[in-house]
Amino acid sequence: MTVAANPVPRAPWRLWRSPYLWLATIHLLGDAVVVLTSGLLVLLTVCVALLALPLAYVGIPLTVGANRFVYVVAGWERARARITREQEILPLIPPPRAGSRLADARLAVADRGMWRQFLYYVLLLPLAITWFVLILLVWAVPPVLIALPLFYNRFAAGQAQLGPFVIDSPKTAAMVAVGAAVFLLVASPFLMRMASALDGELARVLLGRSETGALSERVTQLVTSRQQVVDSVEVERRRMERDLHDGAQQRLVSLAMTLGRAKNRLGDKEPAVRTLIEEAHSEAMQAIAEIRDLTRGLHPPVLTDRGLDAALSAVAARSPVPVRLSVDVQPRPSLTIESIAYFVVTEALANVAKHAEAAQAEVKVTRVGDVLRVEVRDDGQGGADPAGGSGLRGLTDRVAGVDGRLTVDSPPGGGTTLIAEVPCG
Repeated sequence: MTVAANPVPRAPWRLWRSPYLWLATIHLLGDAVVVLTSGLLVLLTVCVALLALPLAYVGIPLTVGANRFVYVVAGWERARARITREQEILPLIPPPRAGSRLADARLAVADRGMWRQFLYYVLLLPLAITWFVLILLVWAVPPVLIALPLFYNRFAAGQAQLGPFVIDSPKTAAMVAVGAAVFLLVASPFLMRMASALDGELARVLLGRSETGALSERVTQLVTSRQQVVDSVEVERRRMERDLHDGAQQRLVSLAMTLGRAKNRLGDKEPAVRTLIEEAHSEAMQAIAEIRDLTRGLHPPVLTDRGLDAALSAVAARSPVPVRLSVDVQPRPSLTIESIAYFVVTEALANVAKHAEAAQAEVKVTRVGDVLRVEVRDDGQGGADPAGGSGLRGLTDRVAGVDGRLTVDSPPGGGTTLIAEVPCG
């Protein structure tokens, strides 16, 4: 976050007690030193690098090095602003490495951040001269004029020349001294405050990023990290489905087959034992069916292999309510987006079967540009409330996790329409 460039207080009675009044003066005096040292180095380095650029083996590394050097020196200037006036300036980001020396040199020359910082040192030269003259005016001249009544009589003819004015009496000298004292006490601090603010604004504009740009970059980072989390969860879900299918389910199938063989070998002997084996076999078959339902709910293999059309066709076929299905999603979206669309449809159809008392339902999945649109309609009793059920709330949260939007229109007696729109660019 960028802090105000001028911490010198506004109230006159606080100005003289503020250390920042003197730190601002030191900073402005230091501008001349900066111009004569790091400023000249920046100007010289950039000019030499550009002149040597046509010489590939020399100019290309010099250009890249000059770009990095400008960022380093500008970092020193931001640190000086932080120390003398507590001004935090968000640093500019140097261009990333492109992978080849020529591409790096091109990026260095086209880097707007480098030229902004270069311009800062160009403009600092006239400003440093201005600030030096201003400091003499506000801190050196007034004390001399305050002491004028003590020494003006020593001048020839008993008078002193102050620009167009002639001081030829103790009364006139006293009036000048009073005016100089008032200027020193009131005007000088405000002039330094104004100069410090202007100097700080120049540094903020040319040496740092805007807060809007920093927030945009942060938002981009958060969106990227969130997408990585969503993708990693989807990968983990597919891994769990694969482990259940290839591990526990296969073991249960083997167990059921073993129990079936044991039941056949036992024949009519030991009826009590046969009954126990039959119960165990039935439980094993039921466990297999439950694991299949669970793995289908986690991530059906057909969704990965053949896409939404095939996966949703299977869902529609299993639905106790007749479903008309239409799927048009070319080009195919990512697996994460497909999974979200799949679970929106399965949850919506489950709600239709449980609560809607509908005669039929309709599912449309279409892709329009970079948006995947999922629409589920039924002719049931309506009255669905997203705030009243965990299923619809879960769908809303899941769609919102990828910057999507879910709306539910369910007037009492008028059926229910659920629409989910998910970006898939």
